[in-house]
Parts: sequence; structure tokens; C-alpha cells
Amino acid sequence: MSRSESGPRELLRSVHDFFFAEETPYGLALVRMLLPTAAMIPMVIRFFHVRELYSTDGTPQQLTEAFGHGQLLPVLSPLLATVVYGLMLFAMLSAVLGFRTRMSLLIGTPLYIYFNMLDAVGTMTKYSVIASHVLVLLTISPCGVVWSVDALLQRRRTGVSGPPRRVPVWSSRMIQILFAAIYFGSAITKVQTKAFFTGEQMRYWMVSNWNYPNFAGEYVAMLPLVLLVSGYLTLVWELSFPFLVWRRWGRFYALGFGAMFHILTNPLLGLRVFPLICLSSYCAFLSERDVLALRRLLPGRVRLRGLLQAPFLMTARLIERRPGNIPLPLLWTAVAAVVAVGSMEWDYQLDHYGIRGNGGPLPLQKIDGVVARRMINSTTPIRERDKFFSFNIGSRVMAGQLVNRSRDFEYGELLIAQCNLNTPHEDLWVECVVEDDEERVLDVTGKFVTRDQLYASFPYAFNSRLLPGSYWMVLKSSGIEISRRRFNLGGDPAQACSTDTMMTN
Repeated sequence: MSRSESGPRELLRSVHDFFFAEETPYGLALVRMLLPTAAMIPMVIRFFHVRELYSTDGTPQQLTEAFGHGQLLPVLSPLLATVVYGLMLFAMLSAVLGFRTRMSLLIGTPLYIYFNMLDAVGTMTKYSVIASHVLVLLTISPCGVVWSVDALLQRRRTGVSGPPRRVPVWSSRMIQILFAAIYFGSAITKVQTKAFFTGEQMRYWMVSNWNYPNFAGEYVAMLPLVLLVSGYLTLVWELSFPFLVWRRWGRFYALGFGAMFHILTNPLLGLRVFPLICLSSYCAFLSERDVLALRRLLPGRVRLRGLLQAPFLMTARLIERRPGNIPLPLLWTAVAAVVAVGSMEWDYQLDHYGIRGNGGPLPLQKIDGVVARRMINSTTPIRERDKFFSFNIGSRVMAGQLVNRSRDFEYGELLIAQCNLNTPHEDLWVECVVEDDEERVLDVTGKFVTRDQLYASFPYAFNSRLLPGSYWMVLKSSGIEISRRRFNLGGDPAQACSTDTMMTN
């Protein structure tokens, strides 16, 4: 065979082995157990509010309605919505246990997608979109071959206790390619977002409680250098992820940095379910060799293995006690029917509107007129100081942001005063004023900060007009003092710049 022919053949063989090499799907089994569990955490909490969120009694807002295309999906009645929702939870739990895995995922995945798309305001989020894609890939995969009730029942029925079944790895590769595309697409979006590289996006996210309280975010938000460096590191990681994750050593960097990134989103950004979804999907990157190596390293692995297998063994033993003439599909359907009836009874007992209580349905409460007018026509002005997030002085700038804070300066150095603004804000006239200890104005300059700007910088060059001593740098907006920072000037005035201009923009 010529060298020109061997090249394409080697490439085709590598592609074939990449998708169709056979392994025991331990990684897929872990994804099957962990991802639906993480996805069900918010869905179980919402089970108490199915009537308000997903039925005709509530106000479900589909994504298509926001774009003027009406309702794409049908909205069920309260009773039927509760029944279908309970069926979804049962199917997801059954998939976690691996009992009738394929049928459970075929039922649970479409219902999970349906309910998430039905409530675009609160339920449909980034993590639910990622979970939906992974669940679809799990549905067409052999994720129930190992570590499942189905596998235990088949082993006991056949009496074969050999090695686990091996299958092509293409389904794991699909999940891996999905995450590579997600990260690469996220990096391309960040490249086009200037506010990401200045750290402003992360700053405003960290100081807010849009998701859940983030105990460390408010502290890190005050460290602009950390925000800048972490932003560039995140971009490099996301761009390099597709090119390194399938390399022998590159995967440790790609997956290790990714795990650290998602774990830190909890204390820094207040994300709870999103990191669980991503970390559980990372199990698809584990090969058979990885899982076997981890099992050898785990201390007390025999006891741990027994604890992990307990739910599957108990479920398998209960199923084996059924009458012999009841097939497994019929048993699954019977349990699903019991869950559906239980969901109906649960909704009946909740009695949201007090229909079965004393006095009939609960009356609507009239809202206070003053509160209603305030909600409809809120004319409360925003305080001038609330338009500003921070004001600091220093001498070094990176990517437009002040990266150090200092109070001591010498002649010949450049002082940089910078203010960061909260969004949204109108066009502002912002001034920086130099005052002495007796609040006498020594110099002043100003600039317009338009509504699209999130920060403004005021470089200050010292000259001989200022004597060594202590001064104040005062930030003013619309003539109102916002904040002030003290600084000390030292050194020899002879080193000062000869120009009379004290501030430059």
C-alpha cells in the first residue's frame, strides 16, 4: 500500500474507533443516575405548584408567545397537568434506577421538555436546555446495560455472571461533542462582548441575588484584577476545550478546569442546579479504564460498593416477588397508574382555592389602592449615588479597568480615578474634584458618561501647583457628591510635569 493511500485509511480507522470502539458504558450509567436526579430537584419542588405554573388555571408563558407566534404547545387542565407531571417524575426516577430504562426515558424526556418549554419565564433556563439535550441522547443510548435494575434482573434470569456487556461508545461521544460545542459557542459569544473582558458582567452578577445568595461573590466583585484574569482564563479554557478534551493529558486540564469552574459558580454566582447538571454530564467523559482505576483507588470500596448497589438490589428483589404471569412492561404501567392516581389525590388534598373548606372558595383579596397606583405608576426617583457602584483611585489600568488601589503617590506618577456605574442609567455629567483638608477646590474636570457606558476614568497628572500633603479626590454627579477618596502626595515638586494642565481625559 502506498503512503498516499495509507493516510486516508488511517484517518478513517481513527474516526471509526473514535465512535465505534466497544467499552462497558460505566460513564453513561453514571450520567443516567446523576443527571435526572439533578434535573428533578427543581421539578420536585414545583410539584406543589403545577396548577399555577403549568395548567389553564395558571399563567404559563411559552417562549413562542414572547416572539408573537402564539402558543406552540397545548396547556392542560389542572387535573390532567398534575397527572402528567407525576408521571414524568416517576419515569425519571425509574430511569435513575434503571428499571425499564429505555421506556422510562422515552416517556420522561418528552414530558420534561414539555413542562420546561411551557414556562419560559421561570422553568426554562440554560441548565434545563442542556439537561434536555443530554436526556435525549441518553434515551437513544444503552445507558441501562450496567448498574441498573434491568441488568440485575437479566443476570438473575439468565444465571450468567460474566463480565458486563460492552457496547460502541458513540452515544458517549455525542454527549462529549455536545459539551465541546456548548463551550466553544460560549467562547465565541464572549469574544463579541466587551463587558465580559472588563469584568463588568461578572461584577453585576456577583453583587446581585438573581439566582440564589452567593456568599463569596460580593467580596470577589470588589477585586477587578481577579475578574479580569478569570475572564481571560475562562475564554482560553472554552476555546481550547474541544481540542484538548480527547487528548491523553489535555483532558485533565479541560475537565479539571471545567469542574473547578462549575463548582465555583455556586459560591460566586449563586447557581445551584446548573453546576450539578454539568458535573453529572462530565461522567460521559469517563472511559472504562478510568472507572476501573477509580474503583481501585477508592478506600473501603467494598463497603461503598454495597451502599451504592443497595437501591438497585432492593428494587430488583421487590420486582422478583411479583406474580410470574405479570410481565415487566405491565408492572411498570401499573405502578405508573398508581402514581397518576396518587398525583390526582395530592392535588385534591392541596385544595389551592379552598373549595372544599368552610365557606367555599377563598375570596379574592382587594389590593390597597395606594400600593396599586405605586406599582402601576412608579415615579420614585433614583438617588444619584445609587447610579454608581464604586469609586476608586490607583495607577494601573488593564482592559480599561483599574486593577490596583493606592493612596500614596509621588510627583511624576499618574493618578487614575475611576467610577463604575450601575445599569441602567441615563446620560450623566460626572466630575472629579481635587480638594484639600479644608474642602477648598483646587482642581476640577468633568465628562459626559453616556447611558451605554459602565465606567469612566479620570487620569490626573501632578504638577508643581500641588504641594506635598494630603488631599481628597471627590466624585460628583449633577453637582451632588457621590464618594471621596483620600490620597497622599509626596516626593520632590521639581519632578513634576512643567505643564499647567492638571487633569486630562
